[in-house]
Amino acid sequence: MTLSILSNLRQQPDAERILANYRLVAAGYDASCGRIEHLRERAVRELQLQPGETVFDIACGTGATLSPLAAAVGPRGRVVGVELSPEMAGIARTRAAASAFAGNIAVAQCAVEHFRPDSPADCLFFSYTHDVLQSPAALDNLLAMSRPGARIVLLGMKTLPWLWGWPVNLVNLYRARRYLTTYANMDCPWRQLARRGASVRTVHSALWGSAYIAVGALPGQPRA
Repeated sequence: MTLSILSNLRQQPDAERILANYRLVAAGYDASCGRIEHLRERAVRELQLQPGETVFDIACGTGATLSPLAAAVGPRGRVVGVELSPEMAGIARTRAAASAFAGNIAVAQCAVEHFRPDSPADCLFFSYTHDVLQSPAALDNLLAMSRPGARIVLLGMKTLPWLWGWPVNLVNLYRARRYLTTYANMDCPWRQLARRGASVRTVHSALWGSAYIAVGALPGQPRA
């Protein structure tokens, strides 16, 4: 446990370690997400999806949000989940195949920096994807694979100001130790995106301020 916490002090995510971690937690992952289910639902609504749009569900995990996203974009839309972990991607594919919107959903099992979709995204959905947000290669690839001005929604964990929020921070960082491999930029998880010209603003906080929903857009002008 101590080794995991100390290893997370590194500035860059560790793909090999996250693969090993999720191999252990994949089977019980859904059971651990009960307290954020309402936040996922709100985050999907914040994306304001339109019929016919293409949305990428980044680091989609076990695919809990694939069907709600597919319902929002309708039969002419497309949802593509991207997931590094084979175990998590396998669960996501099984879940997608059982969905009423199975024909609209695909799951790519690969690192985000290697993701090559058939068509660009109109929208990007990030739900508890801290490692991806700290990977320059992953973010640069997503910008290249998305339309200029693509809408984005981020849901995740952040730290409170340490002067007064340290008890909450310590508990949450300990609880999250197996689900990410870097604590970099936990005070502002979207910092790397903002440095690339994305506009991001927080619209909701929960869990004593340690959970956030942020909305925004990638740089460039959206399509007419």
